[in-house]
Amino acid sequence: MNMYPAMRASMGTWDYYIVKMRMEDLVKEVEFAHEIHESKTLDEAIQRSLNESRVKKEIVKYLAHSEDRFFNAIVVAALGGNPNFISVSIDEDPRFELLPRQEFNETFGVLVFDGKQHYYALDGQHRLMSIKTLLEQDEPDTPDIPRGFKNEEISIIMLVKQDKDENFMRSYRRIFSNLNRYAKPTDPDTNIIMDEDDAVAIVTRRLLMDYDFFRWEGRSSDSQKVKTQGKNLRSGEPYFSSLQTLYSMNETFLKTPKREREGFGKKEYKQFRPDEDTLEQLFSELIVYWDALLETLPALSKSPLRMREHNYEDIVNGDGSITDHLLFWPIGQEMLANIVRILLTRRLPDSNTFTLQQAEESISPLANVNWELHSAPWKYLLLVPDGKKKNIWKMRNEERNQAVKVGTKVLCAMTGIDELSDNELRDLKTDWLAMLTPRPSSGESDQLWSSIF
Repeated sequence: MNMYPAMRASMGTWDYYIVKMRMEDLVKEVEFAHEIHESKTLDEAIQRSLNESRVKKEIVKYLAHSEDRFFNAIVVAALGGNPNFISVSIDEDPRFELLPRQEFNETFGVLVFDGKQHYYALDGQHRLMSIKTLLEQDEPDTPDIPRGFKNEEISIIMLVKQDKDENFMRSYRRIFSNLNRYAKPTDPDTNIIMDEDDAVAIVTRRLLMDYDFFRWEGRSSDSQKVKTQGKNLRSGEPYFSSLQTLYSMNETFLKTPKREREGFGKKEYKQFRPDEDTLEQLFSELIVYWDALLETLPALSKSPLRMREHNYEDIVNGDGSITDHLLFWPIGQEMLANIVRILLTRRLPDSNTFTLQQAEESISPLANVNWELHSAPWKYLLLVPDGKKKNIWKMRNEERNQAVKVGTKVLCAMTGIDELSDNELRDLKTDWLAMLTPRPSSGESDQLWSSIF
């Protein structure tokens, strides 16, 4: 059993308690917020969001060397433990006879748990990590523990949910997101992982947990398919995509004209959680789109380790198993999502519901596109020579947005979205040539263009 002197308060749907806890007890009993996720991928992502370097270099040293050390309250979620608040009466003390007794009688007391509870820090994880680092002394060069520090006390704002319905864990994740988002901006990955109101974030997380192509259970024999820290991908990484790019793709897939008219994707829309039927519909729709994509473009199921290599010599002189595939880079995946949405809208302009067959038929032109970056129209447009070393290539940075726009126009022509006249096709070639860097010879550029159309 655990008992804490406490002051009770409430806000919104929450009962919460202000209690104090010894530093030594805090380290033993309070865990980190990443533990509230069942998905191994999302669990590890939140864990990695802790800035251990800042903890070790700054906060631990502050605790160890500053006699005036002070932390504000850590917000803790209490799960389980059958919490019970026993109020303390002031009726019999004459010193309080002029106070509004009912209000005070219900405010002060003792918060009791049966000992089976778990505590998770929703706000103040860096403070918690610094205290743990100092007291556990497991890290090299950790400063000595100040005399009496173990028994020093820190204030805890303890959030308690009495009713454990299906919204129980969702409520704690929402608090985590709101506390960190509005107190100090969190990174995009953390927002996607923890947001319980943004529909696209919710269904994207579910893809990682429930859809076979993306799911990773943490086994060392398998590769994690989605990178959960940072957007950019590199050669030699095992990820198919990044969480930020996957979120962006899903949002584009789901942005039908009808939903867009209703505000889908706008900031105001993301602040209010849709009902469960709507979320289920969005997820089911995404499954159809991803099933159709993997069927239409089977190369997406290949190992990213062999599909994302800029080194031209490895591709030309290899056995064909190594390539540089546009759809294994974030820039290509976002272009793909835009084209998929256009193709779907062209087939069923005002529908939010597609059968798998309808989706496959809609995006079937994508199967005829050459996505190899060393081929037209991508060579010199999106993939450019490094300029420093022979046969070393890189993704374009300069004028990238303009290059993507031209590439998208070419892709629309290649897939039949835009049926161009001879004059329009010549204009498109002119726009394409103007963006190539460095500008190839007229013979090479004509050869590249003729390979497209």
